[in-house]
Amino acid sequence: MFTVRDPQQHRVLRSATAQVYSMTNLRNYEAHVDECTELFLAILKKHEGRAIDVTEYIHWYAFDVIAAITFQKRLGFLDEGKDMLGMVATRSFSAKYFAFAGQVPWAHPYLLGNRRMMGLLAKLYPDMPDPHGTLFGHIEKQIEQYDLEERQNGRTDFLQQLRRKDDQDRANHKRDLMNHLSNNVLAGSDTIAIALRAIFYHLVKTPRVYKNLVDEITEADSKGLLSNLVTYQESQNLVYLQAVMKEAMRLHPSIAFPLERVVPPEGTQLCGYDLPGGTIVGVLAPLINRNQEIFGHDVEDFRPERWIEADSERLKLMERTYLTFGHGPRGCIGKNIAFLEMSKFVPEVIRRFDVQWASGSKPWTITAGWFWKQRDINLVFRSR
Repeated sequence: MFTVRDPQQHRVLRSATAQVYSMTNLRNYEAHVDECTELFLAILKKHEGRAIDVTEYIHWYAFDVIAAITFQKRLGFLDEGKDMLGMVATRSFSAKYFAFAGQVPWAHPYLLGNRRMMGLLAKLYPDMPDPHGTLFGHIEKQIEQYDLEERQNGRTDFLQQLRRKDDQDRANHKRDLMNHLSNNVLAGSDTIAIALRAIFYHLVKTPRVYKNLVDEITEADSKGLLSNLVTYQESQNLVYLQAVMKEAMRLHPSIAFPLERVVPPEGTQLCGYDLPGGTIVGVLAPLINRNQEIFGHDVEDFRPERWIEADSERLKLMERTYLTFGHGPRGCIGKNIAFLEMSKFVPEVIRRFDVQWASGSKPWTITAGWFWKQRDINLVFRSR
């Protein structure tokens, strides 16, 4: 769906999965988020009081959550404490390659788009891992297992819901089903991991905001408004939390690449410029999200209050301009799942641990490719 350029075909593919991404369907995924959150909390407890670089741990968490939501089974990143199937490393390489090939498409037929080159690499490195191929094999196995054994067991995961829809209208060809499932896993891991890293980084680097969030969560907890594991519904009443998440993603959206569009054949006028048909235009989310006319003169500051203090008209304008999840028919279809994960994960960590930046650690390192990735996020967790 992500790579389909034809608007009608994209509309058909998106409508086939829209319901499983809907806000009303989120409750079906909460248990899968909870099981991964408990594993992550146990890891933090194990490393309590010591500096820990959470860069990979958060990525593993995001991978396991989206796998559990998709197949009802984790891939095992958190259980094994390592990069399962080599997915993280492969995604890092592929994101850099796609960023290059997308801007220099003529080079692709001479590189990874060249069968002879790929065949030569296979001969030179016969043991070279193929994580994407392994993932597709895993997906096929999950589909076969579901069809043979598990159709009637009350599952609520992504696969079950798409298969049930397929039983009703046969709209999902197996190829489309494979694409939907793989896109869910691949697109829903890096992006959410980047968002979670941004949230915790800006929190610990801005003590005033961190204290305000701790106070909000502590007060809600003391009043008995939070379950043993915070539910999505409960998190919606944590107004400051929601503002913190949006503000962190405003400053650091997961995608740092131009969201390109092609001017239609008849051409168009944009910002006073006449653009002929076929012209490629694009905007950067990190730039748009820093528009001072929309978000204020303090756009470089991490100030969640801007989302709370704004009047209704200003808030609508900010929401329309906020490009972290894109906009329109090509906007991120997984936005609701992203907020489900973050709304449950962040308050649970803050509720159970005091989080601080590790003394003496250098600032995080950011790499802009297709994704706006971070590393060197050294934190210290202490139980409350």
